[in-house]
Amino acid sequence: MLENRYYAISLFSNEWWINTILTIVIISLLLFVSKNFLKKNKIKSFNTFVGSILLFRCVWVQWYQYSMGFWDIEWSLPLQMCSLSAIMSGLLPILENTEISKKYKQLIFEFLFYFSVGAFYSILTPVYTTGTEGLIYYEYYISHGGILFSAIYFYMILGYKPRIYSWLKIFLYTQPILLLIHIINYTIGGQANYFYTMEPPIADNPLVMGQYPMHIILLNLFALIHFGLLYFFTKKTK
Repeated sequence: MLENRYYAISLFSNEWWINTILTIVIISLLLFVSKNFLKKNKIKSFNTFVGSILLFRCVWVQWYQYSMGFWDIEWSLPLQMCSLSAIMSGLLPILENTEISKKYKQLIFEFLFYFSVGAFYSILTPVYTTGTEGLIYYEYYISHGGILFSAIYFYMILGYKPRIYSWLKIFLYTQPILLLIHIINYTIGGQANYFYTMEPPIADNPLVMGQYPMHIILLNLFALIHFGLLYFFTKKTK
């Protein structure tokens, strides 16, 4: 069991600046490298490399928590929005190299594209929910940085674009997922709080407000607004 499971990095602290700048630099470097691979017709190799690393991380973090002795069903399952996004961020580059129908890749891209808002705020206002012991501290930025990289990479480099009304569709598709995860939280009990349906995160974020169940309604509303803004912003900048 973890004694200090939750840890939030203060906004604009030295720790925040160092971690945020490093994450932005690494994402930018990967995007630059991916452009060179695209020009050299080696993009499939790049997809395999990035996808394999990000998918391996999803499995590794489960093993690592178990080996460190703090894996727990109440907080270790990959059921957070960013946990699901992290899986998609590794899966999509692998699927891009296959003959699977484009419509399935497009749907996964749209989930990743809109869910990346969660990764953006996770880097902007970092909150650890499984402690910071060992490599977990660094894994947090690899997983969330990987989500942002994949979303930007497929949008800017590979030319994927969100379809019309995709922002609303993904929001509606998310609702049964949210309900299912809330039921899982309720069933597990204890400190289970996947998707933050039981209580709001402790992030230093003005958009996080209210207590159960009002915080769910407000987070949902803010998600809908962000999805819509992200769609209309990217559509306008085409």
